[in-house]
Amino acid sequence: MNNRLLEYLKKEHRVSLSAIRSQSEHKWVVLGDLYRLQNKEQYPLKEWEEAVSYLLGCTVQFANYQEIETSLKPFSLEVK
Repeated sequence: MNNRLLEYLKKEHRVSLSAIRSQSEHKWVVLGDLYRLQNKEQYPLKEWEEAVSYLLGCTVQFANYQEIETSLKPFSLEVK
């Protein structure tokens, strides 16, 4: 899979993609970081779909960048 967004996440978090996907503590942090990522438009919607689908283990589709915000918002919330 040639996905610049996944490559960015791997470099940013200094952990393998399989570790991010399989370890809940990494996955939730990464999904929250994706929500907070500025300039989401620098990555095509297809790359967003592939990256989020890979992390969640299910098929995700986005019609626009606002849907990314809406879908990822729950991962940005802190549990107290």
